[in-house]
Amino acid sequence: MPSSSKRQVRLYLLTWAAVVWIVVLLYRLVDLQIANVDQWQNWALKQHLARLKLASERGPLLDRHGRLMAVSVPAGSIYVRPRQVKDRDLVVKNLAALLHLPFKEIEEKLAEKAPFVWIKRQVPRALAEKVESLGLAGLGFVMEARRYYPYNQAAGALIGKVGVDGVGLSGIEMLYERHLRGEEVSTLAFRDAFGKLIQRTPAQALDLPRGDALRLTLDAEIQQILDEELEAGRTLARARAAMGVMLDAESGEILAMGQAPALNLNNATRNAAQDLRNLAIETVFEPGSILKPLVAAAALEARVVNSQEVLNCEGGQFVFGAHTIKDVHPFGALRFYDVVVRSSNIGMSKVGLRLGKDRLYDALLRFGLGSSSGLDLPGESAGILRRPVQWTGIDIATHSFGQGVAVTPLQIVRAISVFANGGILPELKVIQDGRFKSGRRIISEDTARLVREMMYGVVEDKHGTGRLAAIEGVRVGGKTGTAEKPRPNGRGYQPGAYVASFVGFVDALPLGLNKKVSLIVVIDEPRAASIYGGTLAAPVFRRIMQRSLHLLSAENNLRPDRELPVEEERAPSIGPRNQGAFAMLTSVGGA
Repeated sequence: MPSSSKRQVRLYLLTWAAVVWIVVLLYRLVDLQIANVDQWQNWALKQHLARLKLASERGPLLDRHGRLMAVSVPAGSIYVRPRQVKDRDLVVKNLAALLHLPFKEIEEKLAEKAPFVWIKRQVPRALAEKVESLGLAGLGFVMEARRYYPYNQAAGALIGKVGVDGVGLSGIEMLYERHLRGEEVSTLAFRDAFGKLIQRTPAQALDLPRGDALRLTLDAEIQQILDEELEAGRTLARARAAMGVMLDAESGEILAMGQAPALNLNNATRNAAQDLRNLAIETVFEPGSILKPLVAAAALEARVVNSQEVLNCEGGQFVFGAHTIKDVHPFGALRFYDVVVRSSNIGMSKVGLRLGKDRLYDALLRFGLGSSSGLDLPGESAGILRRPVQWTGIDIATHSFGQGVAVTPLQIVRAISVFANGGILPELKVIQDGRFKSGRRIISEDTARLVREMMYGVVEDKHGTGRLAAIEGVRVGGKTGTAEKPRPNGRGYQPGAYVASFVGFVDALPLGLNKKVSLIVVIDEPRAASIYGGTLAAPVFRRIMQRSLHLLSAENNLRPDRELPVEEERAPSIGPRNQGAFAMLTSVGGA
């Protein structure tokens, strides 16, 4: 074949090959860009976009004066794309050093098959940026909201914890979840060729939805005072824990609620239910002698005794059937007023027996025992108050001086507020919602006044057990309590385990404040030389109340006619422990 013919054939074949190639390309382009565009775009988006669920910005929690107690702040959440990591050892080493995480935990996350894994969420932004600045393939961070508590541990157990997903796990944060939490946030973020999320510029930053604000009845500064003094009292007593609740006795508003050791949610790393317990509403204990004012009020109201009637306290031992009831200090004949002031178990037993089980049970119910407070806080206990049909004869006597019944600190401070405000059981509030809830009258004003004078005597009388709660310039009413702790199985009491308490109130009118404030302090399992409420809890009560009254006067720009002295010492010296033996039916409430 001539060479020219060969060239024509080759040209012809090349032309047809080119035509076929062009047709194939056109077909492929049509397939990619027109016919199956959605499918191919979705594949591309999967490679270059990531859908993330981020914690929304929760509404702030404010105290009664508008001070921030909980707020959402920007934070960086660090992630890894395991398949994109090139040097695993280097990644593990750097993350462990910067984030203070165990090597094993990081290695396990890098070994996951998922394309996207969180390493640590909601760390300070500067730290997240430091991790990203390492320039390691597969590492990066995104911004989301983190809960921050400006007053640190103040009311930590009451306020509650928020998880990294922005959901309330306990306390007010959990109870008002719908109010505080914004809508769930889901966003698309671009990835680069190494799988790293490309951060938006500030102008394009994600606008996180925000929940509604919530104003609490708490006073943040009084709350700090409560927390500080509870910890000081717990440390001095070498106690397992300390608890306290302060109320406005008339409005029922909770001004402070705390515990020691306190829960600092800014540093908390554990979410176990035990770690998040609010001891003031969950701890159930036998009240001992702090229950006596309630029984005294029931007896006076039923007119089975009057405040000046003389009772025989049997010299410290009272045989009742097969049991013997004892007083810590032996007494002979005492007026009923002095039975409360000196805290005689025998005198209260005799009055309780006059009341009978039905009237005693009904009275304790009216004071709010055996039921929740109405706050609906997660974990709140109703305490233990058995129905009268389950009582034996001795139960009437023991219930009269605070054994065989169990209460929470919140229940008792609410009940004691009845005497401060003239006979009204207040409706408790922890949220300021603009609505006033009036309490209900459960005793007469005359009965409230008589018991109030008895409680003043506990602090003011030379024989009173609560003298260390006295504050110069104002009248303090209160009651001491020292009770043995039952065994976990409910049979008998734990050797050497006690609960020391003081509950009382102050009328701040002499300071120019039209406010009646009640407070309870509970010291759980003290290990000091003394285990009595009068020597351990009463001084803590005094310091909390004294500092709080100064603060309230300053907040209202008032100058009291008589200035309260400011104490320098943290606590009074504690005298030697009384070494007397206690019978099974002895509430150690005489001190």
